[in-house]
Amino acid sequence: MRSRWTVTLRAPAKINLLLNVLERHSTRYHPIVSLMQMVGLQDRLTLTLKPVRYGIRIVTRTQNLPLGEDNLITRAARAFAKRYGIETGLRIELDKRIPIGAGLGGGSSDAAATLHGLCRLHRMTPPAAELAGLGRNLGSDVPFFFGGPTAWVSGVGDRINPICLGENLWAVLANPGFEVSTAWVYSELDRVRAEGLTPPGPFLKKIGLTLDRNRLKISTRASKAFPLTKRSFPLHNDLEVITIRRYPVIETMKERLCSLGARGALMSGSGPTVFGVFPDRSSAHAAAAVLRQDLAWGRVRRHGGWTIWVARLLTRSPW
Repeated sequence: MRSRWTVTLRAPAKINLLLNVLERHSTRYHPIVSLMQMVGLQDRLTLTLKPVRYGIRIVTRTQNLPLGEDNLITRAARAFAKRYGIETGLRIELDKRIPIGAGLGGGSSDAAATLHGLCRLHRMTPPAAELAGLGRNLGSDVPFFFGGPTAWVSGVGDRINPICLGENLWAVLANPGFEVSTAWVYSELDRVRAEGLTPPGPFLKKIGLTLDRNRLKISTRASKAFPLTKRSFPLHNDLEVITIRRYPVIETMKERLCSLGARGALMSGSGPTVFGVFPDRSSAHAAAAVLRQDLAWGRVRRHGGWTIWVARLLTRSPW
């Protein structure tokens, strides 16, 4: 039986149903407009309070995961301690299922779960906006996990407008087994745009969204009907053109998901994970089974080792 000094939380992955990247301004960050969605592929974190001399330690079986001061979990724990003047040791057991560098926000979700867990351990109930403010300094995706499971995200990830999913949907997630550097993708996007090949912004008008000094204005039609309640909806990601140029197998996987009945398929974030949206659990599992068979028989070219998951689009936050 767990003691009151231990708490276990699940940290969900996110997918980007829409990702529009705007021109970078004076800061080093690109303003975005994104429709983010939590899904049921989840890490599990068990936080246990320890004496101060113990420090902050992460225990995990996952290889190639930095466990030092650069880890978002460690940074989240230190930010919490500094903000609320708490000195304590902390052991974090991390059972990681969300792949690293996959465009699924696993590190950001783990950081948000750590902040939630520390609140529970210390019997604290700060406003979600306050925790999101702490998370903003950790990573641009972290605030979303305090406003999900479905939300419009704009600015540099700091403006969150939660909406209702409105439908029980499922996703098939396909990860090719290699990482993609987010910094490289954004750098390449800047370079391509400097050549005038992919101008930013036009997709927003197409779906009924406007920006006023980078503040998102969502029309009634867009907020309630885009994109989840339509039979065919325009998933979009500005970063796809960059990542697919180097890894065309991502486009192959998108096409295969659509051929297996996905309502739409898209690369999430900077990639390389691809997802297809399905209307129900059975159709998602049927598609995943065929896809795994395709991979086993070499009908879809491997680029390192695909992993396939079936996950529900969450309608409530696990916290």
